[in-house]
Amino acid sequence: MVCSELRTDVLCGRQSIIAVQRSAREGAMRPDLPVTALPDPFGEGCESETPGEVFSIRERGTQPNARGWRLRVVPNRYPIPGAPEAGVDLSPVAESELFPRVPFSGGHEVVIECPDLRTRLVELTASELADVFGAWRDRVLSLSTAGVYRSVAVFRNEGFSAGASLAHCHSQILATDHVPALLQERHRRSSSYWERTGRCLVRDLLCAEQRDGRRIIRLDDELAIWCPFAARTAWHIRFLPLGGDRFIQASDVLMGVLSRAVLGLAKVLESLLGVGFPFNLTVVQPRLDEPCAFPWFVDLMPRVNRQAGWELLSDIDVIPFSPEQSAEQLRALLSEVG
Repeated sequence: MVCSELRTDVLCGRQSIIAVQRSAREGAMRPDLPVTALPDPFGEGCESETPGEVFSIRERGTQPNARGWRLRVVPNRYPIPGAPEAGVDLSPVAESELFPRVPFSGGHEVVIECPDLRTRLVELTASELADVFGAWRDRVLSLSTAGVYRSVAVFRNEGFSAGASLAHCHSQILATDHVPALLQERHRRSSSYWERTGRCLVRDLLCAEQRDGRRIIRLDDELAIWCPFAARTAWHIRFLPLGGDRFIQASDVLMGVLSRAVLGLAKVLESLLGVGFPFNLTVVQPRLDEPCAFPWFVDLMPRVNRQAGWELLSDIDVIPFSPEQSAEQLRALLSEVG
């Protein structure tokens, strides 16, 4: 009988169960539901259907909120953060100890990644994806320097199971004065490790992965790519640029390197998981209001297995394919495509 393993991510404390025997069960990998492509409010010529752009890459001489763009960033029409209700005091008080609440406010933007109706990241060119990463960086820099936010989240949902509601290639940026618990824990653990050892926890994790070798996909002077030991999903892939610690410091050259790597592995994953597999792509970066505790990295997480009762009850992910198996398959397929 194959033994399952309970693994802990030392960077944040989350746990995963690697249960490879579950990969053989019927329905271990499920087809995704389609996301309706039309109507398409993000297409070129539909600029009036979105809020006014706050950033764009467009042809010289064209006007904002008109045709001629390659990429647009607009406020989200249905934002997660919002202003507190007028006249309602949500500050913590003694009698609300059992029902704590505070306002959740901030900025929420949508990055429309192309003017024509493409629905998959692999349909973008490496240059177009580099522009997307560059737009993320520039918007994070702008939001960071506003002086009112403590954290900025960057994420891309592709496919129904990954949370996408519109098919047109797009991603999102959410800045808030709140620091999510997971980010707080990454900061706490990384800071404590630095105080105790004088070293960076993320880079020591990479060194340990390099010594082990089984989960490494690529490692060179620019980029480290591996399947994390305590993966959040099957075929979870992590990209760690080996440059500056903050995302806003990343160069255009690095964005090009990262775009080619992400695009290449997304295409390899399609050959494994099928065309149009759902996934989340996230930029994990340190909080804004404290000294940098760990370097930024990118996670690509396919969403091909369900969250069920155990996961909701325990907050522990069950992964039916081990990171070691995943990395071995990905290395082999990458070598085939050169």
